[in-house]
Amino acid sequence: MDIKKKSMTNQRYVLVTIMTLILIMMSTGTTFAKVNLDQTKTIDLNKFYEIPMNEVKAGDVMNVDLQVTSGSPIDVLLMKSSDYPEYLNSVKQRGTINYLVNGSSLATTSIKYSYKFPENGDYYLVFDNTDVPKGGGSPTNQVEINLKVSVVTPAPTEQPKTSGFEAILAVFVIFVLIMWKK
Repeated sequence: MDIKKKSMTNQRYVLVTIMTLILIMMSTGTTFAKVNLDQTKTIDLNKFYEIPMNEVKAGDVMNVDLQVTSGSPIDVLLMKSSDYPEYLNSVKQRGTINYLVNGSSLATTSIKYSYKFPENGDYYLVFDNTDVPKGGGSPTNQVEINLKVSVVTPAPTEQPKTSGFEAILAVFVIFVLIMWKK
């Protein structure tokens, strides 16, 4: 009988713990990272390094922190996934490209910025060591970069009022007290 009672007590404890964690997560402003990179990367001359960003939501925030530790300035280009094939073609044929100016930086060796996505979609962040686009960096050799990139869904600035949340919390507390006494 003691083993059965102990098992039921452990099950209650696990259930209460899980429910508590769920309530805590629901009541806090949590941010979720969709992309989270912190790395050192070498990009050869006339090459690039791309980071795909899938299923970005309007309002998500991209944070970029870049330091070129050796080599010439590079271009940081944010583009919609529909513009990426055109970019690949332009690198080969030295054509023009479309990119999001506010989420990009040309000819940079050091930059730290945030960009708020205005619409849902798939994007690419490209670190370009080629002579594309016009007006961008003029590569002379391979570059080495220290790179931190994250895309997060920010917590709401004000918690929306959840009707009945207080009642649910009260019922939960009563439930915990009853289960704990048994």
